[in-house]
This record gives sequence, C-alpha cells and structure tokens, in this order.
Amino acid sequence: MEAFGGGCQHLEGLRPVTGNGARCPVCGSRLDLEGIARWVRDAEKFRDEFHPANESFQEWQQEVYRRRRVLYELKRTPQVAARPEMILILYDIKGDSYDCKIFYKEPRPARSIETVSVSASPDDILDLRMHPDPNVRLAAEKVAEFHDFRLQASRNGKVPAPRRRVFYADEL
Repeated sequence: MEAFGGGCQHLEGLRPVTGNGARCPVCGSRLDLEGIARWVRDAEKFRDEFHPANESFQEWQQEVYRRRRVLYELKRTPQVAARPEMILILYDIKGDSYDCKIFYKEPRPARSIETVSVSASPDDILDLRMHPDPNVRLAAEKVAEFHDFRLQASRNGKVPAPRRRVFYADEL
C-alpha cells in the first residue's frame, strides 16, 4: 500500500478545518469534501485491481474502510464550531510560554481542540491568531490580552505579574 500514490496516505486521519474541508496533521495538505471523496475512490479503484482471494485485496479493503470512515466522520462533523465555555491560560515561567485549556459545554464537539501551547513571543502569539480553528484564534486573542496585562504588571513592579487567568463565556 505504501507504493500507492507515492505521497502521504493521511494515516493519522484528517482533521476538520473551518469551511468545508480537512487537513492532514502529517503533511499539512488541505482537502475539501470532493477531494476526500476522490481519495476514497482512489483506494477503491486500486483495491478493485486485485482478485478477492489475493492478500493485497484484503489490505486495500481495510484501507477503503478506513478512508470511508474518515469521510463519513467529516460529513457528520458540524461545520459551525461550538463556542467555548471557558478558557484557562497558565503562564509557564521555565518555558516562557502559555498553556491554554479550552473548555466546552457538554456534549463536547467532536475532535475539538482542547489544549494549545504558545511561547510568550508576540510573533508566535500573532501566528497562533492565524490558526484555521476559530476557537484557537479566540484563545490566541485572550493569550495576547493576558500577555499585555502581564507585561504592564511587570513594568509597574508593584504587584507580581499573575501566572494564570480564566476567561469565562461572557468575556469571550
């Protein structure tokens, strides 16, 4: 199977992105639903080249099932992202970075991003604000807000800069 197509087979699956599509976490390629359907049809066509008694037929049949499962799962995933209920931001002094935990109201959306880490560099925070997931962009916005607050507090020097901040739904 590894010889088929010569490119990435998206073995870790595809992750939904905003709009109608998905992205491979390994190679970074982005496919729309038609591209994913074509990816499934390619596996079906390759499988059909083998006789059912052939061992390769069984391997490709499993690959077809895996790809169909990815396609059906992406079709079932709502395209509108659920808003977070709360975002917790923790500052890591040793790593000079921020760890964000995104909490959703139950039931939690399928394959939603729950944790994000970013260094305390303004450039890295800005890069995170360009992420395709709207909730990650929202978390990055709150990290930037908290980062600015921490910088002001450390400049004033009267009060130690806080190491954590919680943003609730009404602040998002």
